[in-house]
Amino acid sequence: MSKLVNGYLAVLEWSPARLAKMSGQSKATISRITSYDTERNPYYRLELRTIQAIAQALELTLEQRRELFYTAFPEFYVWDEAAEHGYTVDETNDLLHGRGLPLLTSDK
Repeated sequence: MSKLVNGYLAVLEWSPARLAKMSGQSKATISRITSYDTERNPYYRLELRTIQAIAQALELTLEQRRELFYTAFPEFYVWDEAAEHGYTVDETNDLLHGRGLPLLTSDK
């Protein structure tokens, strides 16, 4: 996540402080995202609204937004894959479970 967001900041020539201001997020939140490998830290979970605010502030394209959301929430990719293939909830949960991602139900 940090590499991706920092790449967008570099293209726009923005600082993390500017992203914080433009997205309405705290400097601490943006610092966590830009300074740490959040996807490898199981104790830090980004909020959906934070990623949405960042995507809007950066004026990302649909593909860029998708990449940002899939990076922040890898289960979204699995959900989309399952929907495209017509998988059942159980089949989707099997995919999620196999990747160590949150399940759609709490049965496993």
